[in-house]
Amino acid sequence: MPPVRPRRPAAGPRRTPGRRALRRRAAVLGGVLAAGLAVSLLAGCAKAPPAPSPPAGVDLESFDQAEGNGLWLVAADDIAAEVLAAVRAAGPVHASGTFTETTRSDPESDLVRGRALELDYRGRAGSFDARVRSGGTSARIVVDGGTAHVLGNEAYATSIDAPDTAGVVVCTVGAEPVVDRWDPLLDPVDLVSALLGGAPLAVSEPAGDEEQLDIVIGEGAALGVLSVERYGPPLPRTYTAADETGDATFEFADWGVEADPAPAAAELACPGG
Repeated sequence: MPPVRPRRPAAGPRRTPGRRALRRRAAVLGGVLAAGLAVSLLAGCAKAPPAPSPPAGVDLESFDQAEGNGLWLVAADDIAAEVLAAVRAAGPVHASGTFTETTRSDPESDLVRGRALELDYRGRAGSFDARVRSGGTSARIVVDGGTAHVLGNEAYATSIDAPDTAGVVVCTVGAEPVVDRWDPLLDPVDLVSALLGGAPLAVSEPAGDEEQLDIVIGEGAALGVLSVERYGPPLPRTYTAADETGDATFEFADWGVEADPAPAAAELACPGG
């Protein structure tokens, strides 16, 4: 197993994210709120911790395995890959969260809280029960056995140019059109990848008996923090972010716990089926 690559020493003051970085984050977090729903994203136990499972590339002799999974030893460029690999391997999850948009009418005015996105998702890509709300638009989406069952309100029906489907279950064989419309909300891997946002990442060496590690997203003025498991695979637990474009909080629970969407699909039975 190759040794972990050392991190580069700091070469000077860290850069503060510019407007381009903030706009990119806004596009990820605020896209669901845009017209037409062109989505990017709008979101101590008593038992002994599980045996640590170091990420690939970490030299097992370079750290005390009792300290955790060694994510803080991974090169900064590889942190996201390690987290996403853990998410893929874990499969189903219960993900929930909100993003609230903030705007200002001019550079001198105060920020005003605007439209909000809400997500409640149980399952895995291609097999899930999700409830999404973007401003006044809301829908319940269940995907089971390759069929998407969608029940949207009047605003949702209008947004898809099918006003007569308001309050009516609409089924499609093949879930891609529905999933793509709400991308990346309905795939845990895509959601976590969007939250990480392609920004520089850093993980501090753990101290004390904390059971989670904080991945700081962004340089200088951090754009957000994704907390992951310290022991075992680095699975996400919470995400928080705030800047001039809005604020977001997401929670992840029940990793690996299968959520059968069949009962929800039966509740949203296809017309004539």
